[in-house]
Amino acid sequence: MQMAPCGIDCNNCDLQPEQCDGCHTRSDHQWCGDCAMRVCCIFERGLDHCAQCDDFPCAHIAAFDADRWPHHSAAVAHLRALREAEGARP
Repeated sequence: MQMAPCGIDCNNCDLQPEQCDGCHTRSDHQWCGDCAMRVCCIFERGLDHCAQCDDFPCAHIAAFDADRWPHHSAAVAHLRALREAEGARP
């Protein structure tokens, strides 16, 4: 599975590949090219996804989880499940 830093499963996203190359590329062809989570997670911290971060859940994740989009909450729930499965603190 190709997963965005935020926990969205890229393989199940209707935007790829026509509207987005995926968060892990350095391409400018992104759904949200200025995504703070993408920059922080991938380019500043060198992680694959936010669940790997010692600061999880951070303000970026909290705001993403609390917005009006149900698939964002589902993505954050997926990240929490990954942390639990890997034995990290929730």
